[in-house]
Amino acid sequence: MGENGDPQVWSLAELAAGDEIEAWHRGRLAYRGRVVSTLADIDLFWIIDARTGARRLLDLEQLSVRRMPAVRPAAAVGTPAVGNPGPDVARKPASAVPDPAMLDRTVPDPAVLNSAVPKQPAPKPGSGAWRQVTFVEAG
Repeated sequence: MGENGDPQVWSLAELAAGDEIEAWHRGRLAYRGRVVSTLADIDLFWIIDARTGARRLLDLEQLSVRRMPAVRPAAAVGTPAVGNPGPDVARKPASAVPDPAMLDRTVPDPAVLNSAVPKQPAPKPGSGAWRQVTFVEAG
């Protein structure tokens, strides 16, 4: 934030590499990202756009730029939280844990499954079930 707590950026002297900003144009959010470098002589600065990952050159005179408050990143996946075991405990993915409802089921014999399905006779040639496709080369 600025010296008086105002998030609005009025000059490039207030911006530094690493600042998170939002750039607004005509009341709409145009860009959001991290400042990479500034060109104070001509009021231009580079950002990495958070939405696309592209590098953008922005003009401070054409946009309303606001500094975003520093956001503390969330804890990384797998780090122990309150009440969770530490990293020395071996863990399995959720898909490796068997479903209790499936434990009491038996797998049927495939021969029994196949015998329950009636066999379909193969269609006879000329009965209309087969189509013959002929390709003729023009020439």
